[in-house]
Amino acid sequence: MRSLPAVQFLTLDASALTPVEQVERACQGGVRWVQLRAKDLSLDAWISLASQVVAVAHAHGAICTINDSAEVALASAADGVHLGKHDGSPASARRLLGPHKLIGVTLNSLNDLERLTEGSPDYVGVGPFRATTTKVGHAPVHTEASLRDLIAAAGPLPAYAIGGVTAADFPLLKNLGASGVAISGAIAGAIEPLSAAKVISAAGQVCWGNQSRA
Repeated sequence: MRSLPAVQFLTLDASALTPVEQVERACQGGVRWVQLRAKDLSLDAWISLASQVVAVAHAHGAICTINDSAEVALASAADGVHLGKHDGSPASARRLLGPHKLIGVTLNSLNDLERLTEGSPDYVGVGPFRATTTKVGHAPVHTEASLRDLIAAAGPLPAYAIGGVTAADFPLLKNLGASGVAISGAIAGAIEPLSAAKVISAAGQVCWGNQSRA
């Protein structure tokens, strides 16, 4: 099992900043794990953008993963991929990326647990914690009890809570068993993204320490 930062930042298409600018601000604010979530790009444009984002993240010593596409992750020299429930299979991603790249999978309910048997994923994203406008058509929002059950069912894999999460939620989410959080709008949609990233990064360190043990 590998060690992963407790706070992961996901880029937001609706932000006033470009994905590269968002990642720059997040990393300047202390975030050490970013995920490129870009929609409706051609493959060439997606790889080009991913390569730029990876370069910025790595310059700050941060991990960079790609949402949805193991192929783009491979072509851009990213550190791994995150696969939603309707994306490619974790097993296929593992064959393509090899044993050392990160693979994350989304768990929206206990019905999704079968994905944990494919491709030896490294972590899970669980949620949504609350309703959010950053993801259209997201799954039903969890209660505290159902989110705790889902995290527990993920077993030894670190679980990252997602969906409208703010720094004020960190203690509750840790108490529910989360190893960390995945945040988008709270940074990319903030009036001052750099300041927001600093607050969120500091809160993550207070709650989970510098790193979350996988």
